[in-house]
Parts: sequence; C-alpha cells; structure tokens
Amino acid sequence: MRVLILTCNTGGGHNAVAAALRDSLQRCGASCDVMDGLGFISKKASKFVSKWHTRFYRRYPRLYKAGYMSAEGDKEMDRRDGPVYRYIARGARRLGRTLQSGGYDAVVCVHVIPAMMMTALKQAWSACPVFCFVATDYTCSPTVGACTPDICVIPHQELADEFVSCGIARDTLLPAGIPVRSAFRQRGDRAAARKALGLPETGRHIVLMSGSIGCGPMGDVAEDLDMRMADGDFATVLCGSNKQMRYALELRRLYRVEAVGFTTQVQLYMDSADVLVSKPGGISITEAGTRGVPLLLADMVGGCETRNEAFFTAHGWAASCPPDNMAASALAFLEDEQQRQAITAAQSQLELAKLFKQILCKSYGVLSPDGRKFVKNEAVLADFMATQAYSDLYYKLASNAEEAAAFFEAILPEDMKEEAKKADKQNPQPGLMVLEGPKKGTDEQ
Repeated sequence: MRVLILTCNTGGGHNAVAAALRDSLQRCGASCDVMDGLGFISKKASKFVSKWHTRFYRRYPRLYKAGYMSAEGDKEMDRRDGPVYRYIARGARRLGRTLQSGGYDAVVCVHVIPAMMMTALKQAWSACPVFCFVATDYTCSPTVGACTPDICVIPHQELADEFVSCGIARDTLLPAGIPVRSAFRQRGDRAAARKALGLPETGRHIVLMSGSIGCGPMGDVAEDLDMRMADGDFATVLCGSNKQMRYALELRRLYRVEAVGFTTQVQLYMDSADVLVSKPGGISITEAGTRGVPLLLADMVGGCETRNEAFFTAHGWAASCPPDNMAASALAFLEDEQQRQAITAAQSQLELAKLFKQILCKSYGVLSPDGRKFVKNEAVLADFMATQAYSDLYYKLASNAEEAAAFFEAILPEDMKEEAKKADKQNPQPGLMVLEGPKKGTDEQ
C-alpha cells in the first residue's frame, strides 16, 4: 500500500503528527511519503501562509484569537462555496496529478487545508483514493465541517457530537486519539534524562515550552522565576525556532534560568521536569500527557488552544493559569505536591486506555479460507481498525464496565479463568474497572 500524508508548515506540531503516522504505517509495511499541502497551491502561497501564521502567533496573539473566535462563530466558513474553500481548492488539480503519478492508495491529512483540497478532488474524481482526516486539536476547528473525509480521526469520543454538529458524518468518526511519536510513548527516568541533558542531579526543575514557533512573554516570566526560585531550583525555557526570544533571554544573563533553542530532545526535558508550563497546543500537550508530566497550561495564543486547555483541565490532565501570572502559578504548582501527583495519576489513565486498546487489537483475527487457522497480522488488524465496527466496539467496551468484563473474560484461556476465580476467593479486592464516560464540566479520571 502507498500512502500520502499531507501536512502544513504552520508550526512543527502537524509535521510531528505526520512523522508519527509515517513511522507507524511503515512498520505495518506501507510505503509513505509526506508532503506540504500548501505547496500544491504554490510555493509562494506556502511561504506566505507559514510566514504570516508565525508572525501573528508571536507578535499579535490577541488579534489571532479574535480572528479564530470570529471564524468559529461564522457558519459560512463551513460552506464549500465560500471564498476560503474556493481558494484552497485551487490546489486540488495539481494534487490529483501527484496522486495518479505516485500510485497512492490512500491519503491522510493532518491539517484542514489539505483536507479541503481532498474534498474538492473527491467531488470531481470518482476514483479518488481513500481520504482520512486526523484532527489535532480537542475541538472541531473552523472549516473542518466543509470537509468530507472517508475516515475522520478525532482525539476523544466525547467530541463526536461536536464534529457531527459541524457537518462531519457520524459513521466516518474514529475516536483513536492524536498520534504521537514513539519517543513520547513511554515515561522516562528523571535522573537519566538530567544526566543526558547535562542538568543538575538535584533541585527542582521548571520547564517552560513556548511551542515550536516560540511565543509568549517568556522573558519576563524567566526573570521573575530567576528572582523568586528557591536555592538549588532551576528552570529551562524551550524557545523553539524563535531565535530572537533565545537571544533576548541570553542578554538578561539570568542565573537560574537557561534558554534553549530548537531541540530534538523535548521528551528528555519533559522527563527532567518537576513542572512543565506550556501553551495548550493540541499535539504538545498530548505528548506531555502521554509522557506523564505535571502540566500547567497558559493560554498565550487562544483560538483552538483555548478549547484544548478547557478539555485537559476538565479531565484533570492539567492545571491552568493566566498568561500574565505564569511565574507565580508555576512556583505555587511546584510547591503543591498533591496536585501534581493527582494530575500525573489522571494522565496515567491515558496509558490504561492505550493498554485496553492493545488488548482489543491483539484479540482480533480472521479465519483462514480453509477454516483451520486464526490469522493475526498487521494487515488484518489495519483493515479492522479502519472500519466503523472497530470504533463502535471500542467505545462500547470503554464506556460499559459490564460489557468490558464479559469481553475480556471471553478471550481469556480456560486455565487463566480458573486462576482468576481462585484469586478472587483468596483476595476479594476490586479489580481494574473501565471508567464510565465523563460528564461535562466534571473531572473524569
């Protein structure tokens, strides 16, 4: 199978998701290419959008937030005859030629811009390859409703109604989560991470992440922390690609705070941290939650990130603070061991969900044509996970403890069932329960 993954150069997050998908698909035996969706309109368009997106993020976050909120409330944005859609659809013809010449069987879009191109192409080309859209924020962003993917991967089952209300067909939804790179999928050792980074072995560590673009009032926050942190504690500011931010921090000559430019060792900085302060980008906070880090979110940009922050704090996966009070909030969070432990405990339920998914997938197979063997391999599993049946079964078991218990009992070997019954009689402790679906406005997990 040949798969084309379409991303967009508006920050490093989408490219990170594309890389995670590419690695996973290649492990399954698929041939994958990753391309910039905006490049199909023109190279100039790609550079222009990337440049101005970065500029607004860094310099005019309030204007960016106002524009997003306006678009979110404008239902015309989800129309396929609107000006935004018509402009982006200009790249559909060139994209179609690439799909034909490359012999691609499927297309995965990790940004709404190439998803809109694929929607236009799908309308005009009956032989269009299977088209999957992967949402990378915990909300249905403006213009997503204009897209018609064959499969729409969403971050969480709770968001299904929101996506449907925006125009996405319910039978296309697959609540599989936001893909993260393999480096973030396991929790690391703090001492080993500090040693690898050359950081002090002792002392509490605050890490401030400003996103791949580098935004927020990090200079003032860093100076405030430098003056107020206890002896032995220290902080690191990850500036992303923002060289001006790093240079300005270095000019302040802070004693306890270090500025770090673009790095490929973000997972190690997460492992080394006692507190991670971050803007709530959907991809970076998913990576942090998967890694198991005490997470404090500051909504420095707004837009979809406001929704991400609300979703994470409602589930107890992070705390939040105002952007103008980051230093004081980070120090208070650092002193609140109970709150930090509660957050990492809630995040561990994400790991439990992954384990649940792995067991479900390992139990699936198909009978061979002669009926003599039960076939289990990556190809069979990939076909199953692309169906609505998988999505329905996963949600049914994840939201109903009795159904889940019956399912897992059914797939256990007979000897293990007997051992489990003996253990129950000897030590009647409550077993592992599947959590019920969360209620809006309350903490789940």
